[in-house]
Amino acid sequence: MTAITTHQALTILAWFIIAIILTILLLIARFYQNVSGERTYFWGFGLSILIFGMASARYAFIDRISGDPLGDILWLLGGLLLTGMCIYLYNLMTAGR
Repeated sequence: MTAITTHQALTILAWFIIAIILTILLLIARFYQNVSGERTYFWGFGLSILIFGMASARYAFIDRISGDPLGDILWLLGGLLLTGMCIYLYNLMTAGR
């Protein structure tokens, strides 16, 4: 049995904080879709939560701060998806207003 290092605990804690923030964004997008009837693809925020979770789990499992190609690719994919979703939702909610 191995002890959990500080890095592992902080990595998982950071993922929980990210997941809470993204859940709030998911709920905002879902609410806007229900109210306006426009498609927001709110499930994309849930997908980014899963991708960030896989990256965090990867780094916590190998107990490294950086330098893992798979973890870095997962962080990149999650970040690009999140950026695209935020820009799309922003443009949808503020276009022409």
